[in-house]
Amino acid sequence: MLTGSFVITHVEDICRAQIFLAEKESASGRYICCGVNFSVPELAKFLNKRYPEYKVPTDFGDFPSKAKVMLSSQKLINEGFSFKYGLEEIYDQTIAYCKAKGMLN
Repeated sequence: MLTGSFVITHVEDICRAQIFLAEKESASGRYICCGVNFSVPELAKFLNKRYPEYKVPTDFGDFPSKAKVMLSSQKLINEGFSFKYGLEEIYDQTIAYCKAKGMLN
């Protein structure tokens, strides 16, 4: 978090990428599997807008509004992989799970 950025990837996309690369003969070396890059303020604004009932704070003072470092999955994408889940789907599923388990109202 020192860079002011987070990355998030749906667990299903991680599993899909592992299988994809294991089955891909041309795949070699290391791959970054990063679905979404964002800064803390960007995430807070997204969460506040999408889930206003949770009143997520959005004022972070001097905290960078944009991520300083962005991870790239371009090598993985160039092999033909595509991510199935974006930020909206990841958080919608997470919120639904937390509600079902009684961790959120």
